[in-house]
Amino acid sequence: MNDLERPNVPAGSAPEPGTGASPAGGPASSVHQPPPGAHFMNILRWALFAGLMVLATVSIGAYVYSKRPVSATRAAKQVLYRCPMHPNYTSEKPGDCPICGMTLEKVVVGEEQGGHAMPAGKSDVPGLVPVMITPERIQLIGVRTARVERRPLGSQLELVGFVVPDESRLKRVQIRVSGWIQQLHVNRTGEPVSAGQPLLAIYSPELYQSEREFLIEQGAGDSLGASGPGTRDTEVRLRLLGVPDEEVRRLQRERTPTTRLVLRSPVDGTVLERGVVEGQYVGADTPLFSLADLSRVWVLADLYEMDMGRVKAGDRVRFVADAMPARPFEGAVQFIYPTVSNQTRTLKVRLAFDNPGGILKPGMYGRVQVASHARLELTVPQEAVIRAGQHDYVFIAHAGGHFDPRMVETGEQDGERVQILRGLAAGDTVVASASFLIDSESRLKASMSGKGSQPGMAGMSHEPGGTP
Repeated sequence: MNDLERPNVPAGSAPEPGTGASPAGGPASSVHQPPPGAHFMNILRWALFAGLMVLATVSIGAYVYSKRPVSATRAAKQVLYRCPMHPNYTSEKPGDCPICGMTLEKVVVGEEQGGHAMPAGKSDVPGLVPVMITPERIQLIGVRTARVERRPLGSQLELVGFVVPDESRLKRVQIRVSGWIQQLHVNRTGEPVSAGQPLLAIYSPELYQSEREFLIEQGAGDSLGASGPGTRDTEVRLRLLGVPDEEVRRLQRERTPTTRLVLRSPVDGTVLERGVVEGQYVGADTPLFSLADLSRVWVLADLYEMDMGRVKAGDRVRFVADAMPARPFEGAVQFIYPTVSNQTRTLKVRLAFDNPGGILKPGMYGRVQVASHARLELTVPQEAVIRAGQHDYVFIAHAGGHFDPRMVETGEQDGERVQILRGLAAGDTVVASASFLIDSESRLKASMSGKGSQPGMAGMSHEPGGTP
């Protein structure tokens, strides 16, 4: 039987008996061989199936991964540009700040700082949030910290004072009769005079008549052999009119009235005021000269109300005039005036100093250092306190570069230290330098997170050239 006459045999049926067909070989085995390329297609099919399984697994994993909560350290990054002087102003493009003209700095929003998460501190200062700065940047901007300590406060108080004459050493030259100034022996204010030195000569008809009456009554007393009561009355009258003792003695000695009375300086001093000129008519109420003994002077210093308890009468002081910084004058607090000025809110403190040679001149200004009574108070460096007008605050420094804003209440200031009344405790660490840079960083973070804004910046455009 040839192949054409062979009957159709269903696939998988046994061969007919007697055909001699063998499943393992012979011509009959060619019926069950796979077509060409079937083996390759099987391999390809399994490879595609495995690839689809891997792709499905990756897709499912990516979906699950994308649905997890996004932490602060993996937040989306956005590039912005900010002004270093106005942290609340940001722009999406580089350029210059429209407010101050400074070049904008590049800032990556949401970028973690040095591979660490943002600090979880707190802030009680409006418009500020805690920040964290890397050690490299801390060193670059020069951040310096200081401990909050209890230190003696009020050990030394510095005031501003000016020199005035000692009021107890002022003298006014005046006469109680009317007349005309015939001659001035001292014409200039500020001129030094000595006791007994002639100041002026005055002609007074009233004084001339009183001297004649004195001589007449004295002559009548001499004729009686004794000084009568009239003589004593006229002598008292001369003295009440302001006639100097030497003029009365001359009149008794020479017995000649004079039309020209010379007035002399009663003390060694300096002419502060000259109230007359030659030929001027003067009355009993006309001041002629004002003299001051400047061998001892006063210094009046302004003391603020908050420092009233730090100064007491008798405290040792040192005065250094601006004109003579290398020569201090030692003295003491003599008197504290009881009234406060409505304009300056200060009260006067009077200090007394010996002034040999008249070195200190009235009107000189200088610094007064008072050794007052010290007490232990909680203090920080003055530069650590940021004064924002309505409130004061500092930055608390923590380990790892974390900085928290903290509101404080300040008190007295003693040199470079400021008293802290509320907000800090002994042992806290505060930022003592570069506070402005940390403050700018904190304001920027608060602005970007919507937790704060600078007064007057609301409505500011975020593009250069924008108008509010």
